[in-house]
Amino acid sequence: MSAAEIIETIKHLPRQEQAKVVSFIHTLERQTQPTQSAAKVSPEFRRIADEVFTTNDELFHKLAQ
Repeated sequence: MSAAEIIETIKHLPRQEQAKVVSFIHTLERQTQPTQSAAKVSPEFRRIADEVFTTNDELFHKLAQ
């Protein structure tokens, strides 16, 4: 399956399922590309930030337009 096919599949998921995908991607990014600034952020802050961004996914998409 190509990345384009995966993206199209994700687009058709319900918002809650999309939020899980977004959360997974953020987790994967943190695990594979740790930065010095990311290392300074507490796990609690990361958890809260992930929750805010996934809970308000639709709002952030509208703001980005």
